Amino acid sequence: MNPPINNEDALRRYPELQQLVTVREVGWVFRPIQDQDGPLEGIAGSFSRNQYTDAIFIFDRTNVSAARVLDDAYGGGCVWSKEGSDLQEVVYELLGLPEPGDPGAPYLVKRSSLLWTP
Repeated sequence: MNPPINNEDALRRYPELQQLVTVREVGWVFRPIQDQDGPLEGIAGSFSRNQYTDAIFIFDRTNVSAARVLDDAYGGGCVWSKEGSDLQEVVYELLGLPEPGDPGAPYLVKRSSLLWTP
């Protein structure tokens, strides 16, 4: 298991994590991505409201994914997603999404591909 580090140490090593520290302070929850007792493979963060959940998956400094998923009561499904190599850019776009129902908010559910690639 990887030893925990505090926010100050993390930000000194990886300044791009500042946005994640900020969103954690307003209610985002972060969890490690790893098999039991295996090496840390990444970090997953999420923020849930009644209508939707926003999530971000960080695998390394250049492999980040984010998504907004609507609750089933509001149509269900992924209405926005982004993959990128810049953590700050992906987080900025995710946090900039309007609330569902507001002008400019994503509302069309993205269909998943029939082709699955590991």
